[in-house]
Amino acid sequence: MNLSAEEARLLFSRWKDESAPVRVRLSNNSVMFDGVGVTEINADTLHFSGPAWQFTVPLAGAEFSFSDPREIPVASVREAETAEYEFGVAITLASGDRLVLLEMKNHQPE
Repeated sequence: MNLSAEEARLLFSRWKDESAPVRVRLSNNSVMFDGVGVTEINADTLHFSGPAWQFTVPLAGAEFSFSDPREIPVASVREAETAEYEFGVAITLASGDRLVLLEMKNHQPE
């Protein structure tokens, strides 16, 4: 389901306010990053950090989509994903890079 930039910012703000752990998966043609950390948002960037890493991505020109693991049609996959994640947001950055954010259940940042 498509998500407006304003709706996405509301989710990101909630994650920041609650210090919710988020699985971050950033990929492009040459790099794949996967980690769990916390998020912070300002006017036009999203900042992620864990105990030993941090990075910032620009949100200008990004496209957002929302996913809920409870809507996965395959029961075994749905159960596994629902046990680990609340919901997810996929972001296609203006550069073409893809960022997937998954709000974790019962997990401490790495």
